[in-house]
Amino acid sequence: MLDELMSEISEGKIKRVELEYVDILGYLRSCLLSAEKFLESRTGSFDSSSVKISSISDSDALLVPDPSTSIVIGEDCRMLCEIWEGMGSRRSSKDPRFIARRTEEFLLSQGYRGHLGVEMEFFVLDGDLKLISNGWNGRKNYMISPPLDPLRDFEIEAMERLSRAQLKLEVIHHEVSTGQLEVSLAAGSLLRAADSTIRAKREIREVAKEMGLIATFMPKPVPGMNGSGMHFHMSLWDDKGNLFYDPNDEYAELSQLARYFIGGILEHIGSLAAIVAPTVNSYRRLVPGFEAPVYASWGRGNRSAAIRIPVYKKGSPRSKRMEFRVPDPSCNPYLAFSATFMAGIDGIRRKIDPGDPTDFNVYERNEGLKRLPRSLNEALDELESDNSYLKPVFESDMLESYLEMKRREVMELSQWPSEAEYESYLSV
Repeated sequence: MLDELMSEISEGKIKRVELEYVDILGYLRSCLLSAEKFLESRTGSFDSSSVKISSISDSDALLVPDPSTSIVIGEDCRMLCEIWEGMGSRRSSKDPRFIARRTEEFLLSQGYRGHLGVEMEFFVLDGDLKLISNGWNGRKNYMISPPLDPLRDFEIEAMERLSRAQLKLEVIHHEVSTGQLEVSLAAGSLLRAADSTIRAKREIREVAKEMGLIATFMPKPVPGMNGSGMHFHMSLWDDKGNLFYDPNDEYAELSQLARYFIGGILEHIGSLAAIVAPTVNSYRRLVPGFEAPVYASWGRGNRSAAIRIPVYKKGSPRSKRMEFRVPDPSCNPYLAFSATFMAGIDGIRRKIDPGDPTDFNVYERNEGLKRLPRSLNEALDELESDNSYLKPVFESDMLESYLEMKRREVMELSQWPSEAEYESYLSV
């Protein structure tokens, strides 16, 4: 595949090559190379200390493109890259794509293939940071059709742009909150699902910019409305099929292996929160009453639970899965997908019982249920004390760097008073 690309570059069909990579916090970064430079080097280079992947005293790193991720749009080619260090002798242990690859390899060593798709919500604002509104608020907005959907032109353009970027967007629709949309991306392997997620965010932002708008993946940009989640739809497969499916299970056609997988996620949900809901703002979303989970619970068709088992129809082995509802789109998908699979595998290994399902509104009945962390600091405390299940794929230096960066983020933001604090305390 790389040879084919090099041929197109040599023939002048491709003028520029953009080398993309993802940092620890999940930001997509890139550098643009001339065709001539890429023909000469076939790699890029960067200062890895500037993105906290290394120390300043050992900061030279290579970007080695993964040709299977190449996208050619006009005269430009974009490729996601691996991060190599030590004069090109080894992959960086802090490269999020490397962690995702290691997780896939670990799953295979256990006899499994991970399958994952995401539903990702986001808000669209105008240039004055006002929500794009039809004048309604609340559930009237959910899946509203034209002419009352004020974002239908945006939705159509987003579908076309994602398709051009070879991303499989299956569904897009208006969500409950004013100016909020949801996209569903086709499921795939862990690494490919993370690649698709990170690239979809870029395409959506670019569509918004071209239309004079702003797309934000901030979990809770507006008080009093549902925030934006990013739900993980997960299953495990082998050569025989979907291991989460059991046609003899009367409750939800869910296998015992799937129950153990759920048990692992619920067991580690506090520490997982630090990775799947990784910002101070994330915990303004995880409050009762806004369709975001608050307690470690699971149930079929239950959107007040942390884990929902979709049960739209019976006898559908290909679609049997669990939906993890705690994550939000501010997370690094490579780290978040990897950590969640590792928690589930730990549940299978230890045969962790997830407990009885919750077939009721968890906001109203939650006696005996474990509460999710109430803040990022609380979640980081959990991650610091509960991370051994991640160790097969997350190196200690990666976890230490992540904790240090997030602790600093909490400290810095804690010093800034909010607008609500001004309104409440200005006259005190």
